[in-house]
Amino acid sequence: MSNRIAFNPQDRFVVCIGSTLIVTTRNGDTFGHDITGHTADRFFQFAGAKAAFNPGDRFVTTLGNTLIVITQTGDVFGHDVSGRTIGPAFKFAGSKAAFNAVDRFVVTIGNLLIVTTQNGDVFGHEVSGRTIGAPFKFAGSKAAFNTVDRFVVTAGNTLIVTTQNGDVFGHDVSGHTIGPPFKFTGSRMAFNPQDRFVVMVGNTMIVTTQSGAAFGADVVGRNIGAIFRLNPDLCIRLHLKVWTTPNIAIQTMLTNMQDLFGTAGIGVVVASREDLTGFNIKTALRDLDVVPNCPGGQLTGEQVQLFNNRDNVGEFDVVVHFVRSTSPVLNGCASHPADVFGAVVTQVASAWTLAHEIGHVMDLRHIGGEDTNCPASTPNCCSTPNFSRLMTGCGTGNIAGTPILIQGEIDTLRNNSRTRPS
Repeated sequence: MSNRIAFNPQDRFVVCIGSTLIVTTRNGDTFGHDITGHTADRFFQFAGAKAAFNPGDRFVTTLGNTLIVITQTGDVFGHDVSGRTIGPAFKFAGSKAAFNAVDRFVVTIGNLLIVTTQNGDVFGHEVSGRTIGAPFKFAGSKAAFNTVDRFVVTAGNTLIVTTQNGDVFGHDVSGHTIGPPFKFTGSRMAFNPQDRFVVMVGNTMIVTTQSGAAFGADVVGRNIGAIFRLNPDLCIRLHLKVWTTPNIAIQTMLTNMQDLFGTAGIGVVVASREDLTGFNIKTALRDLDVVPNCPGGQLTGEQVQLFNNRDNVGEFDVVVHFVRSTSPVLNGCASHPADVFGAVVTQVASAWTLAHEIGHVMDLRHIGGEDTNCPASTPNCCSTPNFSRLMTGCGTGNIAGTPILIQGEIDTLRNNSRTRPS
């Protein structure tokens, strides 16, 4: 599994800068994973200087584009990070920080370096350029002093504390004051013994485990969202060919598909994206003739012509054509040539059409039991629809919330030849 995160015993600290998750090792090598939506890309090694490799290095955090290393004696060093290069080490002028034995966690909010202690007192230093300001004690509440408190991170102006049982608490920080604690609603986080690091990337809380599997949940206000797998062990590679921009953003469709397929341990990777919205010789294919009801393996001449546009599509990849419409009118169609696996998604598609049609490409069928006691004249009357399932045959536009995949569907997806190791 090549996109495992922070699973080596020598991995020492995990932080983030922007949308890049950064792993430092005991020998000072530094690796990164770019986070795109709800997916972690494969690792890369930073060029430049080594960082945080001395035995005396105690805490690592980030401030803007600077990697900050604090030693047991309170000296503070920095590395400016530019793209995929770690700049040379420099020593901050000014005060020492986080050198007391009772200091427990170090995080940042804005230009503040924040140190929490074992008894819950919270101290801060304002950082200006390459100078650490004099220490001050925050007014207000104590924070992160319970023995069950396990990880501390920040999101915006909120100090977030996760506990051993997965409860998540927060303190809003205003100026030099720690607000009273509140408990987040929603999912529990980082409660498994094998959970190793917790970091925030934007508004997403990411938990990495000893095995290298990583999980995430979006934090919105005071709620922890549903947990998703950030780096599944299998993946589907999609090539997106955009003839017409759909009404619902492609990224929304992708994120929905990534979240749902992630529950099956399958990532969704965009291998390429081609903009065909301008004039070209195949403009007429934006309004695509298809065989009524889109039966598998039956194609019109226009469908064959469309799928002949297969630039960059590998043998085990899946291509998605975003067209304006089909005739007859459909939200999507998963009929494709035998040698090019793919689907068509139309401009009026729902937020779940992409996942549904790729489900068909991966051999999933419409669920049974939705056409109970239908008259012979309308055998597919959807008298008993089930909109909790992705593969409903009664319209994905009626799905409310996140649908499910049952175990049989998961097994089918994982065993499909289009599903490849990550």
